[in-house]
Amino acid sequence: MNRLNTSVFESNSKNNNLFVSRTNMKNYNVTEIKNLVDTAKSALIVVPTLSVDSVGAALALAISLKKQGKEARVFCPQKTDQNYSKLSGLELLTDTYSSSDLVVTLDYPIDQIEAVSYNDDGGHLNLVVKTKSGAAKVETKQIMINNNGSSADVCFMLGDESPLGAAISMVEKGNWILITPQQVSKSWAKATLMDPDAPFSEIFTFLLPMLGLTLDLDSGKDLLIGLRVATQSFSVNVSPETFEAGAICLRATQPDDSTPQNPEPTPIENVEKSAGLAPGTNKPNPTPMA
Repeated sequence: MNRLNTSVFESNSKNNNLFVSRTNMKNYNVTEIKNLVDTAKSALIVVPTLSVDSVGAALALAISLKKQGKEARVFCPQKTDQNYSKLSGLELLTDTYSSSDLVVTLDYPIDQIEAVSYNDDGGHLNLVVKTKSGAAKVETKQIMINNNGSSADVCFMLGDESPLGAAISMVEKGNWILITPQQVSKSWAKATLMDPDAPFSEIFTFLLPMLGLTLDLDSGKDLLIGLRVATQSFSVNVSPETFEAGAICLRATQPDDSTPQNPEPTPIENVEKSAGLAPGTNKPNPTPMA
């Protein structure tokens, strides 16, 4: 059954649960979420249950954060297959997690680094960062060391954390933001955004601009693919906002005005075809038979 545009929710400041007012335009209360994101230099986005919708939304968020100069990575315990191969930003996705990982972060322009290596100095490990000729020296205050693999300045959880298995302990530390269609309360979440029945790709299409993040060709394509799969080509589980989200993503995937291109806009079905997905599914387009 299709979603009806009737439910209205209000903000619950007591437990920092953020609800959505169902109007023609999403009206999320993102004050707490934006504060956490604005002050963060690194982000972890966790996808407990694998789907084109959730992975597409997570990668769109990671891409947008990186374009703002923040470190971002996506963790999902299940491996993706060829059905996900056309999503942008897959290099940011990992299916491994260890709470004992040591992360050394340099607050230093990466384009000024020539190479990173290591050597064994009498049983002691040396990490060697070679900067480019003429580049400024790396100062001690620019080095940050973290010995908890799940730790980042801000962490997003897309849905219920139960499927994480052994990695579920990651929620015990960090500034967590829960994005969920379910009306739940998690003690580990500093902020929760609930939008009943909306797919993650729809939620993030509206959420990213509210956080001051930009939708571009890559992030818009990921969200559009997620929307098409989650709604079976906009035929189920849709509301007026779903179609509006699709239009926003489609506009983001159009060529920049400054780049000479075919003046005709790219139809929404062509974006999906270029991603290698059969319309409204998470399956590859079938190969025509001779």
